[in-house]
Amino acid sequence: MSIFQLLKVSFWPERETVNVDDEIYNELKLHGIVAVPAPILHNLSMHFELREKWKQEIIRQVAYYHHYCFVEDNIPITVPYVILKGTSAAKYYPYPECRTMGDIDIITKREDFHIAYQELVDDGYIVVKKEKREIIFTKNDCIVELHFQFASLSDADQAQYLDNLIFDNINSSHILPDFINGLVILEHISQHLEAGLGLRQILDWMMFVDKCLSDDQWSGFETLVGKIGLKKLAIVTTHMCEMYLGLQKRKWCAEADEVLCKQLMDYVLLCGNFGYKRNSDKDVSENVITYAYTPITAFKLLQGRGLINWNAAQRHKILRPFAWIYQANRYIFRGLNRRGAVSKLKSEYTAANNRKKMLKALGVRTKREGIVVFQNGKYVKHKEQF
Repeated sequence: MSIFQLLKVSFWPERETVNVDDEIYNELKLHGIVAVPAPILHNLSMHFELREKWKQEIIRQVAYYHHYCFVEDNIPITVPYVILKGTSAAKYYPYPECRTMGDIDIITKREDFHIAYQELVDDGYIVVKKEKREIIFTKNDCIVELHFQFASLSDADQAQYLDNLIFDNINSSHILPDFINGLVILEHISQHLEAGLGLRQILDWMMFVDKCLSDDQWSGFETLVGKIGLKKLAIVTTHMCEMYLGLQKRKWCAEADEVLCKQLMDYVLLCGNFGYKRNSDKDVSENVITYAYTPITAFKLLQGRGLINWNAAQRHKILRPFAWIYQANRYIFRGLNRRGAVSKLKSEYTAANNRKKMLKALGVRTKREGIVVFQNGKYVKHKEQF
């Protein structure tokens, strides 16, 4: 049984199923979706040890889901806010508790952001990191991201349009309307596609489409998704779910390029959850060619990876400015000290170019184009980010 067959059985139970093995289980874990087959686990044929391991992992994830919901329900923010992704995506699943939870993403209206920030701090939430679009907190074994911007696009008008849609629909229910929620799920795919994302984010979109985007509903959503430049991504991703995951066919995506759909699915399977399966040192040329497109970004790539990989630089500050030299040599050594190095370098070069073409065909943003951030009261594009 393939991972596609298993997912079809999990979401559309009328289909038949046969055997599963450790390889399928491990692949599901790499994509962050190991609990999805929980409702039909008793119908799957597998060896005893795998069944017991799978049960324990499902129990652990379902327990965390309820802990996550408890923390989310007790967020000490008194101003209006909404939950992005997480439970807002899980509600479209047949069994929401089988959707793996990550961070709790919250966004308030801009004028309320500092109140929400202070309320989290006063309640014992610890600031972990301050990013360009959000501040990250931790407490109770959960990560909470408080956003003052959600959209991560290359076009300032599109980014402002999406964020304003979100802000205009924030209310005391903490839930966005379905169409706006769908835009958030789709834009989340766009945000992470360049670096790599797995089937968990694709399933979020598929479940939203299944519940909210019939042929009759598409015209209303089409207007919104067109204004943020992600109509092509919506159509291709949906048809890909029809081709591989059993989603009922829809007329509005029938003309999608099936070659591009296949290319996207191959890429998703290669990456795993948020690119977890991709190894920067293993896929040497593909990563370098993709991200090091100017001297500045090349330096940032090498310096960033060097600080992660060079233990001596982590211990001694004096070495840290030279981390890029260490990483450059690491790439060269690992890239060339492989069996069939030349052919692998060629294939990685081809893969990098194919990835660029795919992203361009899908119309998603890339770091090369620059990413819009909200600064000093307006949306501005920043380039040379890594």
